Amino acid sequence: MQGKSGDLMPKHLANVESIVFVHEGECLFHMDGQATPLKSGDSLLVPPQAKHQIEVVSDFKGVHFMPKDIEFEFFK
Repeated sequence: MQGKSGDLMPKHLANVESIVFVHEGECLFHMDGQATPLKSGDSLLVPPQAKHQIEVVSDFKGVHFMPKDIEFEFFK
């Protein structure tokens, strides 16, 4: 996944846990009413059913590790 500074990725949840790894740049990871800053080299475990959203602070590239049977629900 990737984004440009100022991008706000869609809010969603998934049925299983996954891991987000930041390869380049910085973002704020919004989950459970808290914003966690992440930078290059950081990772975060996302629990199942946790609504979350990524706000890109500086041009961002990351990897989302997830099982192939993951299902998403998106919110507006």
